[in-house]
Amino acid sequence: MDLMERAGQLKAELMDYVLSPRFGRVVSDAMHEAFPGGVGDDDEALLTARLEALVYSRRLESGQTILEMFAETFSGADRDLLLSWADHVQGIFETKQPHGDDGIVALNHIDELTYRIRSNMGPVGIKDVVATGTVMIGGIVPVGDEWMISGKPMAYSADDADAVLAGVRDLQLKSPDLVFRNPDKLAQGRRLQAEQRASFIDLFGSDLIVVPGDEVKERMLAFYRHSYERAGSKGGPWTRPDLPDFPFTGDEKVAIIFDEEDGLGFYRDFDLAQEVFAEPALVIRQRYREVVTAYLRDEDVTPVPLRRLAAQDAGKAGEVFRRLLKKKDFSWERDGEALLRKHKPDWFASPRLPRVIPI
Repeated sequence: MDLMERAGQLKAELMDYVLSPRFGRVVSDAMHEAFPGGVGDDDEALLTARLEALVYSRRLESGQTILEMFAETFSGADRDLLLSWADHVQGIFETKQPHGDDGIVALNHIDELTYRIRSNMGPVGIKDVVATGTVMIGGIVPVGDEWMISGKPMAYSADDADAVLAGVRDLQLKSPDLVFRNPDKLAQGRRLQAEQRASFIDLFGSDLIVVPGDEVKERMLAFYRHSYERAGSKGGPWTRPDLPDFPFTGDEKVAIIFDEEDGLGFYRDFDLAQEVFAEPALVIRQRYREVVTAYLRDEDVTPVPLRRLAAQDAGKAGEVFRRLLKKKDFSWERDGEALLRKHKPDWFASPRLPRVIPI
């Protein structure tokens, strides 16, 4: 049997598995999250994309994805093929030329890579996108050294291509993980981030500064200007009248940290965190306890601030968490990394991507 045909059979079985009563609540919650007002008549392609993201990428309470759970019911080549679909791609593909009788060669404008794409349905499966210049928005999964259309893509004629591609930049900014599938873009992003970090340190004398919340915007505009001018540019974000304010007030102190691995981050109430890591007994006070707890348990807070605070004195950091967690034998040097991994699994799940997106 042709590998593409077998892939089509497995995909159909996978979707039956996903839509079984076993995952009814998971699917329902995910769709409500994506479409709080209900699914409209024009949402079929987006619905498919969200469902596939759930299947291929989202880890359930068990720690597995639905794809991984389904693949466990197979062995050999079928299992390997299914697991390869974790490397699925959502993109905006422009047809460059036909590929055999049932495929196309297409450029993905999101990651700027070229893919050989086929349909398991044969020529009928690509009839809407086979013409050169046609744009397809949708997902693909790997099948050997080719890719298979996955789900129901949207197709636009070459005449409509310019209007469709006008949204590429916004999508790249919102989905950097899609951009960084391209290894050249990833290398460029890391280089640009390193250059910006060097500019931050050059301007402020350190990669960490703590400022009143109402001064964050001023400091960032100064940084942007310094960074752009060091790179030889005379224009930049500081010239934009619509640049939004940062969500901080003058009553709070904010750490701006340009970490070598994690990039630029903002951490409110850092002054309170500094105080409690200097004097661990303060953690019994509610306000201090709330700050440290938020740094530890909030999934939107990276491990960076706790690592920086603990680096000042690992012994005192251990005392903070012995008191906070009520664990008498806790040692930051021994247990700190495991604690961070427990509460921030997504951060550790894959290598950190640059926060600077080269587009």
